[in-house]
Amino acid sequence: MLIEFSLENFRSIKEEVTLSLVASSDKSLDNNLIITEVLKKDNLLRSAVLYGANASGKSNVVSAINSLKNLVLMSHTFQKGTEIAYSPFKLDNNYLSKPTKFKVVFIKNNIKYIYGVSFTKEKIIEEYLYYYPEDRKAIIFERKDTNVSTPA
Repeated sequence: MLIEFSLENFRSIKEEVTLSLVASSDKSLDNNLIITEVLKKDNLLRSAVLYGANASGKSNVVSAINSLKNLVLMSHTFQKGTEIAYSPFKLDNNYLSKPTKFKVVFIKNNIKYIYGVSFTKEKIIEEYLYYYPEDRKAIIFERKDTNVSTPA
């Protein structure tokens, strides 16, 4: 179950934006909420809507989710020298060499996870996966510039 998805330096999105399914404290439409044991103080929305002006980046948020999915599912096929699908923000020259960053927070089997990745077309800069059994952060893996560390 998706809690949040964040992205930065992807297509028309320059600085970090977050799609959050965490509900506000308003309880007037509580039949539209998902109450989880994992998130003690927060409820989640059953659905979300992206709205905004034309060319404001709505489609690029959806495209970023798809891009992350493809990156994760196809990463095992990457060989040295394989270019990663990389679409940085092009209206600022400073961002052309900065990494794209994705982060997803989700719940699976009543455990909260956070997965994040940053990359350029040449390489994965950083990647991590954390989980929170019993509300305590634990590392599944972290890697920076191809250095992988796993818990002992």
